Amino acid sequence: MKTFKLTILFLLQCFLIYGQQEKKPNIIFLMIDDCSAVEFSCYATSKHASGNKTPVIDALAYEGVQFTTCWASPLCMPARAMLMSGKYGSKTGVFGNKLSNHNPNFAKKHIPMSKVLKDEGYETAISGKWHLPGNAGQKEYGFDEYSLLGGYFNPFEGKVVWDGLWFSWSKPSETFKDKAIIGSKKGQYPALYWNGCVINNGELQPSDTNTFAPDICQKFALDFIKKERDKPFFLYYPMVLPHDPWFETPVANSTNKRSKPGFSSQIKRLEYYVDELVQTLKESNVYDNTIIFFTADNATLANGKGSCSELGVRVPLIVFGGALKNKGVSDVMVDFTDMYPTVLEVAGVNTSSIKELDGVSFKPVLENKPFKEKPYVFSFLDLERTVRTKKYMMDGHGGIWKCAPSGNLLDYTPMEESEKTQQIRAELTKIIKSFKLPSIEMFGNERIEKARGNYNWPSFHSTTLAAYKNGDNWMYNKRRLKE
Repeated sequence: MKTFKLTILFLLQCFLIYGQQEKKPNIIFLMIDDCSAVEFSCYATSKHASGNKTPVIDALAYEGVQFTTCWASPLCMPARAMLMSGKYGSKTGVFGNKLSNHNPNFAKKHIPMSKVLKDEGYETAISGKWHLPGNAGQKEYGFDEYSLLGGYFNPFEGKVVWDGLWFSWSKPSETFKDKAIIGSKKGQYPALYWNGCVINNGELQPSDTNTFAPDICQKFALDFIKKERDKPFFLYYPMVLPHDPWFETPVANSTNKRSKPGFSSQIKRLEYYVDELVQTLKESNVYDNTIIFFTADNATLANGKGSCSELGVRVPLIVFGGALKNKGVSDVMVDFTDMYPTVLEVAGVNTSSIKELDGVSFKPVLENKPFKEKPYVFSFLDLERTVRTKKYMMDGHGGIWKCAPSGNLLDYTPMEESEKTQQIRAELTKIIKSFKLPSIEMFGNERIEKARGNYNWPSFHSTTLAAYKNGDNWMYNKRRLKE
C-alpha cells in the first residue's frame, strides 16, 4: 500500500512538472512609434548622452536583455510588414509608405504572427496604431479584439463617420473640424491625440477636447491583461507615442493637468504607460509567466527618420518579463524579420516548416544558450537599401562606414574611397542584390519616379552624413520643444 501511495505521489509530481513545462508564456509585443534607441538613457555611451532620462525603461533593460543593434525600417509601414510576416519587402511588396501595394490580401499571402498564435491557442488583441495592409478585423490576422486609432485604420465592419478633429500630414499640428467617413479623404486623418478618434471592435469611442486618445488604447490593453482566462494571451501594442505632432500630454493619471508640448513630454507619458502595464501584469499575477518585447518602428523624426542607414533604422530592443531566462547586454545583431520566428518560438511554435522566412529566431539569446548570429542585418526604404555586418555598414547611397560596438552611428567612421572601401562595397552590394527592387511592373513609372532619389551612387547618405557632422546637436533641436 505504501508503495502504491508513493507511486501515485510520484506520478502527480511528474504531471505537475510536465504541466509547468508545457505552460506557454503570455507575450506582449510593445512597439512605440518614431523613436531612436539613443532617446533612452540605457543606450547612452561615454561619448554621447541620450535624448532623455528614462528610469522606467532603464530599469527594465537592467532586468532583461538589451540589444545594442536592432534594425527596423526608416518608416513605419515596411517595419510593421516585416514584423508581422518575418519577410523583407522583396517578398511582401511593402517597400515603403510610398511604394507599397497595400494589398488587402496581405494576411492571406503572408500568415501574420498573430494568426499563428491564435491557431496555437492564444487569445489575441491589438491596441494602438494599425498601418498595415488590409484590416485588423480580417480573420486572417487572427485578432480576437482591437482598439485602434482611426487615423491609420479603415473600419472593416462598415463605414464610420468621424465629426471630431482632423489633421493633414502637410501641417500635422494644425487640426480642424470636419465630418466625414474615415478613410474617404486622401491625406486627411482623424486626430491622434486630444479629441482623438479610437475604434474598439467596430465601435467608435466617445471623445471630446479632454480625451487623450492613447489613454483609450492603454485602458483597452490593461483590461485585456486583467481578463480571467485559461489560455495564454498575445497582446500586440503598437503604441502611437511619441509620433509627431508632439502635443502636450496628461500628467501622471490626471486629465486635468497637462505637460508642456514637446518630444520629452511624450517620452514621459510613454514611460508612465509602460510602468502601468508592468504593474498591472504583476497585480494580475501573470508577470512571472510573461515575456515583453519593447522596441520602435523607426528612428525619431528630425534624428534619422526616413534615412536609409543605421541612423534611420536603429531602434531600441529590450526583452524582459518574469518568464525570461537571461539578462544583460547583447551585441547580437537582429532586424525586424527576426521578430516573427523569435516570438513564435518563445510560444513553443516550430518555425522550421514556415516557408520563405527571412528572419532567424534569436530565442537562444533570451535563454542564455549558444547562438550563431546571422552575418548581416538588412533594411530598406522604397528604392534604397542598407546593410551591416559586425564591422561595416553601407548606407542607402552606397557610403561605407566602419562600425563601433555601441551601435551608435555617431561613433562610426565614414570611410574614404580606396581599394579596400570598394572591395567592402562590392561584398555588401552582393547581399542587397539578392533582394529584388521595386519595379515599374509592380508600381508603374510615375510612382517609381516619385520615389527615386536624386543622388549619386556611391556617395554618403546626406541625412546620415549631416547627423554625423552635427554630433549630439540633435538633442537641442528646437522642434523637440514644441508641437
